[in-house]
Amino acid sequence: MHILNYYFTPFAVILIAFAIYFSEPEKNVTYVSFAILTLSFGTNYWFSRNTYRFMRWMHNIRSFMVLLNLATSAVLFYLLGSYWAPMWLLFVVAPAAAAMFMRKNQVMVIALVSAASMLGVYYLKSVQLGVTFSRQLWAMASCHALFVVFFSLFVAAMSEMILKVRDSLR
Repeated sequence: MHILNYYFTPFAVILIAFAIYFSEPEKNVTYVSFAILTLSFGTNYWFSRNTYRFMRWMHNIRSFMVLLNLATSAVLFYLLGSYWAPMWLLFVVAPAAAAMFMRKNQVMVIALVSAASMLGVYYLKSVQLGVTFSRQLWAMASCHALFVVFFSLFVAAMSEMILKVRDSLR
């Protein structure tokens, strides 16, 4: 979980800051986005600082954090995705975190839920904005969704391989 906080959290913060700074969304979108980002960052930070206090419940806490990060990604993507196209990259965070401590089939489920959430938000926004998604746009969105799934499985395989190498050196 610490690896997530060291690499993915700063990336998510930079992505959201760039989205707000360079695309200049409405004030209420900006304030809500910063509030969600602050709450999510604070929650992730607090749990990572108190990891050893809750060792008995660590697996449940980690699973909760993955779901919280997935929900946060969906909401921020909904708010800022129309302004900043790279916001879809937030959907990589939750399954990548899951890949560090869950089994491959669990990672696959989280990755599929993450990808489906992204496609669902794309669809919801297209309906709300009255924009018809062409086949080409759905194909691009599907490539984003497939990247989320394949990247998550890659991280899971790398985590598994690292554990096998570590265990073979004992």
